[in-house]
Amino acid sequence: MHYRVLGAGDFTFVLEAGLGDYSGSWIPLESALARIGRVFVYDRAGLGWSDASPHPRTAQQVAAELHQLLEAARVPKPYILVGHSLGGISQLRFALDYPDGVAGLLLIDPSHKDQLKRLPAPPAVFTYLLPQLTRLAPCGLPQLLFRSADPVQNLTSHVETSGAELRAFLASDETWGERPAKVGPIPLYVLTAGDSSGLPGESPAAKQAAWETWKALHAELVAGSSSEIHRQVVIEGASHYIHRAKPESVAAAARELVGRITEATPNPGKN
Repeated sequence: MHYRVLGAGDFTFVLEAGLGDYSGSWIPLESALARIGRVFVYDRAGLGWSDASPHPRTAQQVAAELHQLLEAARVPKPYILVGHSLGGISQLRFALDYPDGVAGLLLIDPSHKDQLKRLPAPPAVFTYLLPQLTRLAPCGLPQLLFRSADPVQNLTSHVETSGAELRAFLASDETWGERPAKVGPIPLYVLTAGDSSGLPGESPAAKQAAWETWKALHAELVAGSSSEIHRQVVIEGASHYIHRAKPESVAAAARELVGRITEATPNPGKN
């Protein structure tokens, strides 16, 4: 497993990238977070520079592998779990399965296990073509058709694993949604992109309607925390990759979250 650690502080920000992404996705944000606390950034198994895993790419498995890695690398607690997009689901699962030492969650435009049911249908290339086409990564066909400007994202293992993660997400009723996304007393911030242009819909009005649903899904995630420290923040002028477009806004939210946790619990996450 490939990882790196930056900065120092009382909290460790554990960064989980979205579908098809790896540790390079966090470069615009990680230095800003390193001024607030320690930052742990890694590549999930099979992505970036990490070896592939023989296990299914479910949220439960991703969370288990991250937990094993954090323990093996002796990364200090308490953790602030940061997840973007699909990484938000596995970070929620981590908080459910391994709550010891988890001081808070900061989710960046996170996926929701019910989004495929409640949002307009995504393009067929997402639901049908890509999940199966990525199986052909060893012969280079998906890389030829959907070549990324980032050579790491064209690696055979990366493309194959991205497809496996997508297939797991599309089967969310069986693999990603076994337990409700209620994190109990763990503080939770959710950042919602204010720019609706990337959402499904054939007209601005349809995209706006999709955004209202997207915002409501995120509000449901926030409601899953019984902590007094919970908040949804709409980041205006940013689309799905908030941490690239507005890293300073994400860092500001992280700083606020850490401040509130510290004020409420002098020794957060330490048992």
